[in-house]
Amino acid sequence: MTGVTLDSAWAVPGFVPAGADGEGLTVGSQPITVDEPEALNRTKTLIRHDANGVITQVILEAARPMDEISKSFAEAGIDHILYDGPVDIKEAYVDLSTDPPEIRPKPEVVISGEIRPIKADGIDVLHLTVRPEKFTVYVWFENRLVHQEDVTDGAIEFAIDQAGTFRVTIVAAQPYKVGAFEVIAR
Repeated sequence: MTGVTLDSAWAVPGFVPAGADGEGLTVGSQPITVDEPEALNRTKTLIRHDANGVITQVILEAARPMDEISKSFAEAGIDHILYDGPVDIKEAYVDLSTDPPEIRPKPEVVISGEIRPIKADGIDVLHLTVRPEKFTVYVWFENRLVHQEDVTDGAIEFAIDQAGTFRVTIVAAQPYKVGAFEVIAR
């Protein structure tokens, strides 16, 4: 519970400040604390998700109360949860392994190894390890996809014989965030 402290004079029903100057009457020296439920301080958010826990829609405001919308969704068989507070669709997922399902932050893709400039000779190689081990790697050059590969052992080797800056993105299965880094080939 959160507390709201009021001057004791203002807490008296029917109190009107004395005089035109707006000064209040002093009734006592001790403040009065009024407790209010935490739920009043929260914004309910309706979160739709798919069968894997991917958040597909976040509804922050609606003309109808969120509880009513939730009931309608449940009757229609639409996967969703009500959550107290805002949710960033890119940073969170719905953990369906808990009962009831919970909002959790997406884990980071972990890239290990030295990401450094390489020689554009096709021989100088970057050796990197990625967790989780299963993912799809995409290589972009000048905003165009130039290579795509499914990886199952967590190992990336990068060598190129063309100079330039290459953007590498790592897309692992739900619930992981997308990982990315750049390689400069000279």
